[in-house]
Amino acid sequence: MGNGAILLAAGAGTRMQGATIDKILHPILGKPLFQYSLEAFLDSGMFSEIVIVYREDQQKEALEQITHGVICDSSQIIWCLGGKERMDSVRNGLDALSVSADLIFIHDCARPMIKASQLRDLSENAQTHGAACLAHSVSDTLKRTDGNSPSVLSSVNRDNLWAMETPQVFKFSDIRDAYEKASEEGIHLTDDTSAIALLGKRVQLVNNSRPNPKITTPEDLDRLAILLQLDL
Repeated sequence: MGNGAILLAAGAGTRMQGATIDKILHPILGKPLFQYSLEAFLDSGMFSEIVIVYREDQQKEALEQITHGVICDSSQIIWCLGGKERMDSVRNGLDALSVSADLIFIHDCARPMIKASQLRDLSENAQTHGAACLAHSVSDTLKRTDGNSPSVLSSVNRDNLWAMETPQVFKFSDIRDAYEKASEEGIHLTDDTSAIALLGKRVQLVNNSRPNPKITTPEDLDRLAILLQLDL
């Protein structure tokens, strides 16, 4: 059995405020944002199937052009239309994968700084523990408000708090069953580790000391260009 990957590229990018038509296709240092993630997964040499989840046909055509420019064997690429929400896109991606897949890597392509070496580390941890996720411990001071105004109510103890990143890696049968359970019970998910928790399973957090930001706002694009230049 081989590993499978789901690359999520179907997000609407509503918080970009018109700064770019499609952040996944936005060029950074001469390459579209999507290409950084794709190249990391290809360079790892670990995947027999890579599902690319797209938003609509026009975006798919652009993603296909990028893919054809960096891959020789297109047989490992599977194209899949995304859903209304992230969890719908993940479910569509899971349905598109072969049932013979072993580990499944789920990655938001809005996090373009992933490296092949990190994918290999995640694979080792997932093989040992059943599931693994890139994450980093929270170092900022956290405050709680009442939700209606930015007035501080109290401080939040950050001990043992971690911020989740992607990729997140699971055994195929586990994550498939977890999403089926979430769907049956009407549970809304924004994170795949939350799905696996529905089965009572634990996820090994793999500490990431490297920048792995999620590109959400126009300012993020500027910061990403600086980070990538420093990473060259």
